[in-house]
Amino acid sequence: MRSHTTIKFNPPVIGHRGACAYAPENTIASFTKAAQLGVKWVEFDVMDAADGQLIVFHDESLDRTTNGHGEVSQYPYAYLDSLDAGAWFDLRFSGERIPKLRTVIDFLQEAHLSANVEIKALPGHEERVVKQVLEQLAPYLLSANNQFLFSSFSVNALRLLRKYSPECLLGLLLHEWEPDWESICRSLHCISVNVNEEIMTEAAAHRIKAMGRLLLCYTVNDPARAKQLFSWGVDAVFSDVPDKIVAFS
Repeated sequence: MRSHTTIKFNPPVIGHRGACAYAPENTIASFTKAAQLGVKWVEFDVMDAADGQLIVFHDESLDRTTNGHGEVSQYPYAYLDSLDAGAWFDLRFSGERIPKLRTVIDFLQEAHLSANVEIKALPGHEERVVKQVLEQLAPYLLSANNQFLFSSFSVNALRLLRKYSPECLLGLLLHEWEPDWESICRSLHCISVNVNEEIMTEAAAHRIKAMGRLLLCYTVNDPARAKQLFSWGVDAVFSDVPDKIVAFS
């Protein structure tokens, strides 16, 4: 099993869905902005379209971040690719598209960015999505240019990731403290615990660090909060405004 010492966060900030305070989330424009701001890591979400093609998108519904309507899973990529995924944020981004995972991978290679890949498969889709994600990323998992950390709120998805890729780097995502989170973390050999910053305490941080895990917190946009978290041993934070954290760190 690969050690978490293979992961480096310098600066200790991960661009949340790119740099989503400055460009529409989970788009190439957002990842480009993150790179321009000096971060080395970005986070994004992966799910599948109706035809099984993998896309980088957060919500189950199209309504919030595109000019489309309805459930993402109802439409093939040919339709999703016709939607505007930028104008909702600012008209300057009109014409921005929902990217395929392959498109984002290509961008990461060119920009020398590493990524936290969050699996957001619908229930029943986990195995198909996990196998495809690993297949598309296989050529790069041992790359000198990039590092990849996989995370999910779905324990089933994490188990499948571990099953199909025994050496992949896993992060356990926690929105709330689950009663069995420590046993899950150990049994799946997760190298990180990715915790909602709203529930993070100094005692909890010390507990996670005592387990020998990396500790990542989301979503941190206040430099003062980031400073406090770093003082507790947090290794990196996810941020919509990564430049503010980079400037501070």
